[in-house]
Amino acid sequence: PVRIAVAVLTYNQFANDRETLFKDAVASLRYNAEQPIDLYVVDNGSTDGTRELVREMGGYCYTGSNTTSGHGTNLCARITRGSDADLCVLSDDDMIWHDQWDTHLRDWWTHVPEDVKLTGCHLEPEYPWNTIHDTIDVNGRRGLLRASTGAASWSFRNHDWPAIGPIPQVRQGWGDVPACERLESRGFRIAQIDLATHNGGGRSSWGNGSSDLDRHPLDRDRWGL
Repeated sequence: PVRIAVAVLTYNQFANDRETLFKDAVASLRYNAEQPIDLYVVDNGSTDGTRELVREMGGYCYTGSNTTSGHGTNLCARITRGSDADLCVLSDDDMIWHDQWDTHLRDWWTHVPEDVKLTGCHLEPEYPWNTIHDTIDVNGRRGLLRASTGAASWSFRNHDWPAIGPIPQVRQGWGDVPACERLESRGFRIAQIDLATHNGGGRSSWGNGSSDLDRHPLDRDRWGL
């Protein structure tokens, strides 16, 4: 069977009023999966008590000074890859994962073309940096092909990470976009499918302010979703 490892990234969830979001994200991954998954919780250097909570859960606690979201993405990638699972999934602490998400994800990665190296598991609004190029149909499931997809719900084959990362981790809130640009420049494709919902309501732990930027709701009817 195809093994899936998931890392849920959290940071200063008490200071940012994300305790319920975090609990709901972890619960949705665990209880909406049809088959066992390897589930990790990862703290990215919190200073508000989140680290202690994650430690009590048996998770990984980073104690260094680089708390950018890019660093957290790279950290979660290392942890999931180290499990030797076939598929790696990175989840922010405000994602709600849909029923049977793991079964649908296994099917997607079993049938998707090899040049698709990265698949986001939630459908984002339209921003200037995530232009929709086309649609792709994989074993009865339709996805989008986009210029980028947010690291809040990345999924990838374990062996494909060297083509994706490590991603930039110095500038706050912007590591995923240049990583996607690098993938596209090398002739690879990036997809998005509807397996999760971003539940954060614009409350960011990273201060990237994407909810305040120019965006347009995704026209699902136009793309046949």
